[in-house]
Amino acid sequence: MRTSAFNLLRLIYETVVFHHKYRGTMNLKKVLFYFLLITLVSFSSIKYTTGPSIIESIIQPISINEKGEILCKTRFTKNEMGAYSEMKIEYGFCIISNGTIIEFKTKVIEATPDPSYYEQKNYWDEVFKSKTNQKQLNEIKKDILKNEYDFHLINVAPFKIDKILSILNFEKTKKISLKNIKQKGLHNALSKKYFNDKKVRLLYDFGNILIFDNTNDIDNNALELEIGADFDYYNSYNTMVNDKGDKISLGFDISKVTGVIFLK
Repeated sequence: MRTSAFNLLRLIYETVVFHHKYRGTMNLKKVLFYFLLITLVSFSSIKYTTGPSIIESIIQPISINEKGEILCKTRFTKNEMGAYSEMKIEYGFCIISNGTIIEFKTKVIEATPDPSYYEQKNYWDEVFKSKTNQKQLNEIKKDILKNEYDFHLINVAPFKIDKILSILNFEKTKKISLKNIKQKGLHNALSKKYFNDKKVRLLYDFGNILIFDNTNDIDNNALELEIGADFDYYNSYNTMVNDKGDKISLGFDISKVTGVIFLK
């Protein structure tokens, strides 16, 4: 449950005004006592309020080689409780090939209140968002992939689509059924049901490999943006017990997940 700090502070103000207006004879010390008491309760409540639970699982293509393997940057973080605090962030690379996503974790920023957390986060976010150049690609191939994969060029731009399509039109065009094909995400996640809007955002089309953006953002300027599918990422703080006694995860309130579909 989220509590508005504004409403709590407003309560403090109205309480003081009430005593001043209708109980003018009340000792000033008593008024200050009530003010202090409500302030302590209010800020205690604010400390333990939470926001929506969030997961971000992002794959960003860099290069495709002659074998059809795709090299990508990755970023993964989750906030199961919706707490207003630092969260662990994982950066790395992955190779999409032969129906699998092979992950290489290269940098982990642990959750800590230390100021260095934000310095690291800002630096690595900038690295992740910036365009990879040829020198960096060569370094990735040598230092991360240990020359086990051949990637020579920054060449994924021609495959970029970035269009929002209705599921009906997409299935007709590709002659597939999204009910029968699961999207795959980082950490072995799989897509579940598609959101009610019945739309997909196709980011890249490599022919036999399709890459989607799946977004569920209930706080996006009250638009309640829902595109693509929900994923089966486990949220240990949002669960229920079914009839069989099994603990079932209810997922995350807000999600942004890159999904991959492999076509035969």
